[in-house]
Amino acid sequence: MRSSLPEEVTVNAAQHPLCGERLAVEGRRRVGGVPCLIVRLPDGTPGTVEVHATSAGEAASEPSAGALLSVEGVRRLRRLLAAEAAAGEGSGT
Repeated sequence: MRSSLPEEVTVNAAQHPLCGERLAVEGRRRVGGVPCLIVRLPDGTPGTVEVHATSAGEAASEPSAGALLSVEGVRRLRRLLAAEAAAGEGSGT
């Protein structure tokens, strides 16, 4: 069964604190019924990451319905809101 596991995965979920990290895979298990990978965290300790949050997940390349904005998306939104607020200040509203 070990041979079906990838050697490494990348955390892809934008909301995950390890997003973008490549982690060594050491095994798999279910946590609360959710499939997870046992990984080696950046500090060297073992941890678990839900499979769907990694490159090993089936829909890893598709954003989920609850996906958060990227850093650039947040910057663009802030610029848009600042421009709207500035335009509203001069209109008396």
